[in-house]
Amino acid sequence: MNKRRGFSLIEVAIALAIAASVMVWTYSMISQAMIQERRAISLTNAVFLAKIKMSQIEAMPKLETTSAKGEIPGYVGYQYEIEIKEEELDLLKLAEGGNTRKPEDLLGKDSNSQLNELLKKRGKDQSSKTGGLIKVFRIVVKIIYPDGANDEVYEVQTIKSTNY
Repeated sequence: MNKRRGFSLIEVAIALAIAASVMVWTYSMISQAMIQERRAISLTNAVFLAKIKMSQIEAMPKLETTSAKGEIPGYVGYQYEIEIKEEELDLLKLAEGGNTRKPEDLLGKDSNSQLNELLKKRGKDQSSKTGGLIKVFRIVVKIIYPDGANDEVYEVQTIKSTNY
């Protein structure tokens, strides 16, 4: 009686195909992880650089309406854009936050007298339909950074009172 020893050619081919599939899947996962790591590092750098630019602006003794752009030294492919604009901010619209409430509803059911009192303190009356306009600087910092074949933009905005 002849006993078969070893593997047949078909069994070896199937085993190699399975091993190759597992290796391709593993290498693709490693490749994707490396791409995601690079993207995370780029975004982290952009956040860090935006914080630095915002700190530089906030440290200025006096703000003025201006804009600037340029390369960031030490970071190849990174650029910044800064825009500082003076504008008026309506406190009532800000308080509404997209809500359609009327001014008399802001302080509760019986708030007409309270609202009028508050607005009189600010030199307004209820008919003005505003909670008060204040002048602010809108500060926008954009960091343009490389992300593979494309450039991405990380944007930060804040406002600062003109009377600081």
